[in-house]
Amino acid sequence: MKVLKFAKWLNDNNIAFILSSFGIALILLWIGAFKFTPTESNGIAGLVKNSPLMSWMYSIFSVRTTSAIIGVLEITAALGILAGNFSPKVGLWGSLLCVLIFFVTSTFLLSTPGVVEHIDGLIVPSGVGSFLVKDISILGASLFLVGHFSRKIA
Repeated sequence: MKVLKFAKWLNDNNIAFILSSFGIALILLWIGAFKFTPTESNGIAGLVKNSPLMSWMYSIFSVRTTSAIIGVLEITAALGILAGNFSPKVGLWGSLLCVLIFFVTSTFLLSTPGVVEHIDGLIVPSGVGSFLVKDISILGASLFLVGHFSRKIA
């Protein structure tokens, strides 16, 4: 039963937590920093303007400022998760912010025109849809981190 032994090793060495926390932090730091560029600000504009949860931001802030606010939230969540290695309460808050971020971005699949296309009789994700569908998995990993940090606090 080498598979069971390997699974025990994964569990004993907290591999799921390590990969989830550092993977999400890397994604959020990288994409969060990119939000401060004109390319990314304009790149997310179609997602934000079609979102019933976020479109209001453009009535208050410019495209660049909206993108920067999102970037600050993403970087804050990443730093919170990384800090969770030292302070589980901070990690919990960072992972809760991640849940919010990736819940909202997952809804873009429902609100953004053109996220799916018909190819050879199948409905498949478009380029934008392929980019967004990963957020469902990251939402799940964020929920895993909420549970992990909650157990550490308890």
